[in-house]
Amino acid sequence: MDQSFIESLLENTIDPNLSLPDPNLIQYYTDLKKRHYWIDGEITDKYLDLVQKILEWNRIDQNLPTTGRKPIKIFFNSPGGSLDVADTLTHIIELSETPVYGIALGMVASAASIIYLSCHKRYSLSNGSFLIHKGSCSNISGEYAQIAAFMSDYEKTVQKMVEFYKGHTSFAPDYIESKMNGSDWYVYLDEAFQYGLVTDKVEDISVLL
Repeated sequence: MDQSFIESLLENTIDPNLSLPDPNLIQYYTDLKKRHYWIDGEITDKYLDLVQKILEWNRIDQNLPTTGRKPIKIFFNSPGGSLDVADTLTHIIELSETPVYGIALGMVASAASIIYLSCHKRYSLSNGSFLIHKGSCSNISGEYAQIAAFMSDYEKTVQKMVEFYKGHTSFAPDYIESKMNGSDWYVYLDEAFQYGLVTDKVEDISVLL
């Protein structure tokens, strides 16, 4: 049958006022059925729905042994973002008895690297890279006491980050301190794998499915 005839037929039979489902939303729910979740943008409050999903999947699995549970896979390609959101996700992932796998698809920066490091297994494509730094304090304003209080709290947050990287990689503690006291610290796959930031290199597409 002629292709132009088919296209014409479709145009004349589909109601132009019909509202079709958002393809992105369909993909989102399709991925959730597979326990796949994407952190592929700036980390904001919108990603806190992952907390609900991890809790839900743990409730479903609560009578199963850990080895018999279907893993949760989080796919990363993120410039970083909110440390508060990252802190919440990190705690939930570490508490999860259902295995959580992180998969680096590209850049995993700042707050995203903290979430990634909390995953029970950490895979990376060959182009996976990681940015570790103290974050940004731009656009601070207010009275002296307010700024002083903010900086005091931020220093505690930064030190907590430093200790987190020490506890979740095999880089020497002094090396981590020195790198985080300097400029942005980029870590690429071979080094990330050598020092435990990445636990497995993706060499088989089945890992992603």
